[in-house]
Amino acid sequence: MASTPKPRLNEDQIKVVYAIMDTIIPELNGRELEEFVRINSDGTNDEALRAFGKTGLINEKVGELVIEKIHSLPAEKIDELGMVFKLLNTRMGTLILGGTYADFPSLPREQRSQIISSWSNSMITKLRILAKALLAIASVTFYSQHIEAVHKAIGYPGPDPEMHSEKFTSKSFPQYEFIEVPPEGIELSFDVVIVGSGAGGGVMAAELSKAGKRVLVIEKSRHIPQSELTLVQSDGLSKMYESGGSLTSTDGVVTVLAGSTWGGGTTVNWCASLELPYYVREEWANKGLSHFTSPDYQKSIDAIVQRLGISDKHLTHNKANSILLEGCHKLGYPAKNIPQNTGGHAHSCGWCGFGCRFGEKQGTMMTFLHDAKLNGAQFMQDTFIERVLIEKGRAVGVVGHQNGRKVTVKANKVVVSAGSIHSPALLQRSGLKNKNIGKNLFLHPVSYVFGRFDEKINCYEGSIMTALTTVAENVDGKGYGAKIEVPSHHPALNSIFVKWKNAVDHKSRMLDLNHIVPLIVLTRDRDGGSIHCGDDGLPRIDYTVSKHDHVSLVEGIDRSLRILVAAGAKAVWTSQRGLEEFKVNPELGQSDPAFEKYIKQVRSIGFGPGTAQVGSAHQMGTCRMGSNPSNSVIKPTGETWEIKGLYVADASAFPTASGVNPMLTTYSLSHSIAQFIKKSEVSAKL
Repeated sequence: MASTPKPRLNEDQIKVVYAIMDTIIPELNGRELEEFVRINSDGTNDEALRAFGKTGLINEKVGELVIEKIHSLPAEKIDELGMVFKLLNTRMGTLILGGTYADFPSLPREQRSQIISSWSNSMITKLRILAKALLAIASVTFYSQHIEAVHKAIGYPGPDPEMHSEKFTSKSFPQYEFIEVPPEGIELSFDVVIVGSGAGGGVMAAELSKAGKRVLVIEKSRHIPQSELTLVQSDGLSKMYESGGSLTSTDGVVTVLAGSTWGGGTTVNWCASLELPYYVREEWANKGLSHFTSPDYQKSIDAIVQRLGISDKHLTHNKANSILLEGCHKLGYPAKNIPQNTGGHAHSCGWCGFGCRFGEKQGTMMTFLHDAKLNGAQFMQDTFIERVLIEKGRAVGVVGHQNGRKVTVKANKVVVSAGSIHSPALLQRSGLKNKNIGKNLFLHPVSYVFGRFDEKINCYEGSIMTALTTVAENVDGKGYGAKIEVPSHHPALNSIFVKWKNAVDHKSRMLDLNHIVPLIVLTRDRDGGSIHCGDDGLPRIDYTVSKHDHVSLVEGIDRSLRILVAAGAKAVWTSQRGLEEFKVNPELGQSDPAFEKYIKQVRSIGFGPGTAQVGSAHQMGTCRMGSNPSNSVIKPTGETWEIKGLYVADASAFPTASGVNPMLTTYSLSHSIAQFIKKSEVSAKL
């Protein structure tokens, strides 16, 4: 892999960054501060409002974290942003980008605000994307910090108030030991080496170690024990997600949340454990993968359900999920519970996206990796695998590094379970030539719809994502559409979706946090993107929401707005730029002609690049399974078509998008591949 040092911003460029950040979330003073207090005062909260108003990115010493985030981006992104900052440090550049002949940092904040706002609503796509990126990095960095004045004003408790309670102290958790690499490097030998510790790698490790194999699991990130989980948003994002939660597609349009920690996505996901719909299983079977409609595959599903205690019998819907169900009931929309992987017990933990401190969520760290440990498996963390070792068309191990120290592992079989972003990149770095590697990336593109209610919602409390509606799941008549669910909603995530007009308005809108119900429209995308390796050998995400999938997204947004209004929202809005919120007429509700006009506006504006916030927490399909090498990367058994003894077992093997939260499908698919590996071992001995 290339070792060329990444570019860094110089002092002049950093000065521009600070000017932008101090425009987006500044310390309010004088007239602005008094205006902020006046418009938000209820007569008892002036002191808290004043303290919140006086917090800003720069005076709270958060600016340096923004620079760190920029420096963590791929080199080409740093160069791209660096050129913008260089231009804005000149009069001519600011005239070109902002219409004012003066260097950006020297402008009064009001003029800087006008420039940033103009980018958000520009006809030029790249300017809209630039504004989206800058607003997101500023907002997430600031509102993820543990700043008492901010939390007091918006009514957010910070880390889970129960984190030190008996709910934590009464528990015991699996303990892990990891192989440390000495300065001179290390060479090891195992029967099976597994790259990745998430749903795919964890199940594989448990199954093969139980079968008597000497197994090594290698994770590029590190294990954070429950006792070290702070449940502070910034810690969770920076330590447990790819790129600190700032990963995007190469064009900056889609924000991608992907777990990067011991246990992978199973450590930070929201417990949703939905079986692959049978119509999707039939679709996969019709592609030559008959296993997915077989009794054996159902046995794999059942085995996972039993081990994780997946059930909906102990659910308690929080206020936001109850509102989703209420709105669906009033409209006659279908709705159902979402089973959770919580060991068959109640689990009320709204902070699970930052790790489950109570160990109630049954991710691989609590289950399959522990099973593997009890059966002799060994583990490495902080270890990046550069390539698979291949000799005479057969995988014989892997090579990588742990904190700069070389690691070589010889093995009879290699299982790649690094996820849909990193698995194809590893295969590409290893020299595999199959044209399908990295193609067919599915993201379940998501956008948000919001409703504001008079009563307190506190959407970060209680069980996460316990209900959904399938009202829009079959938009095209072929199984492609969108599901509507309720996310966990903490201040940092909320801040991304709050429309930014100016600093006073943005802070004022953040005060609504506890009265907001967010709904996510999770689209089953038919037309995928791709993963390719950059010059540094690391993966890049190329993805555009297709016209077909755009229709599904819009239909889901339409239904979501109707659900919120039916449930009694006082106002509703989307993340689309240039579209204000709709204030609901309580007497007319759904029958208000003005509401139908608003829906038409939503449909007309759409969700094109930079027009609205689009994200992904599900990545699938980049090493798809298939019936022949012309349309797939791996065989129905999970083995690559090109290299013997090299398997892929994670969500990258999905032939299409699953259409549901993919965790249970990833587990069951990996379980199936493990059975195929064990059968191949038996056959080889006969």
